[in-house]
Amino acid sequence: MDIGARLKVARDAIGYTLEKAAKESGIGVSSMSEFENSKREPKFSQLSKLAEVYRKSIEFFLSDKVFPSECMLWRRNPETEEKKRATEAQFRQLCQQYRQLEVLMNEVKEAELPYGKGRAENLGFLQVEQLAEKARNEFQLGDIPSASLKQTLEEKYYIKIFHLSFAGGAISTFSEEFGPAILLNKESKLWVRNYDLAHELFHLLTWHIFKRNDLQHAEPSTLEEQLANAFASKLLLPTDAVKGRIEATMANDRQIRTEALDEIAREFGVSLEALMWRLVSLYGKQPADIEKWIEQTKNTPSSRVPRTSDVPDELPERYCSLAIRALRDGRLSLIQFAKYIGISYKKSQEYLTTDKDFTDEEISIPVA
Repeated sequence: MDIGARLKVARDAIGYTLEKAAKESGIGVSSMSEFENSKREPKFSQLSKLAEVYRKSIEFFLSDKVFPSECMLWRRNPETEEKKRATEAQFRQLCQQYRQLEVLMNEVKEAELPYGKGRAENLGFLQVEQLAEKARNEFQLGDIPSASLKQTLEEKYYIKIFHLSFAGGAISTFSEEFGPAILLNKESKLWVRNYDLAHELFHLLTWHIFKRNDLQHAEPSTLEEQLANAFASKLLLPTDAVKGRIEATMANDRQIRTEALDEIAREFGVSLEALMWRLVSLYGKQPADIEKWIEQTKNTPSSRVPRTSDVPDELPERYCSLAIRALRDGRLSLIQFAKYIGISYKKSQEYLTTDKDFTDEEISIPVA
């Protein structure tokens, strides 16, 4: 595939028309057309600008290497195809940069996840709940899984987890190039992000079951999304721990106030609605009753203080650490570092100091 063909592939991937690409890059439409039709090649400065606009590396256009196309699963699609492709391009670029940092620092690490087994057509709610229990035990999440799930996935299983502000819900992908990755919406509340993370984890653990890499533009079925929700609910709200808290809070008539349920939901890092739906499997409640109770809570004033949420960092801690070390080891230029971290060139200079040698400095602390 020559440069012209790769330019067209990159433009199509981000969902730009020639006119849109020309506007974003400052390169004329006629020149863009000539580049893509291989009538002439772009100058290196033009190629660099197009790589920036398309969120691709220069290597993508100059290498003979075949770059795999990832399937990306959306929890909720944005309203336009352009927004969808733009978000996917940004997410893909961050994942590729993460892998490049791992390669530069010789720290490409992969861990065996507790994948599901069997065939897609045989996967039911019982099997999904068993998979969730298996994952909770494997990850050693304890009684409050939301407290350590993200950290465990990032630090022990090397899943690439990013936070961006974008239209739509969470995204998961499993790439031959950079491995498993999840994108969460930075604008979502913490308890929503917790649930989205567990939901997308299900897709990663069953990626091979649904043969996702053979379906480049596949959308998960309604049943698959229901299974993912069941997995997330079981993972984040373990049966014994949740029932123990509920029954310790119940009145003598086996009734429990919604404000007490809300307190339990806060403890487990989920929404009140998610906990109420968990009552279906925990106590055999009917979905129609759950829907009625959820509606009632929406229309009933609460005396409780509204829940607060944090604003997460966009980039994983390990990603930033690798970038800083690569910069200080001379394996990443200041320009590249600024691009990877998303800061100005001037700001990136603050990460270098001329009076200290980071490679040789060691500090020993007596611990006994």
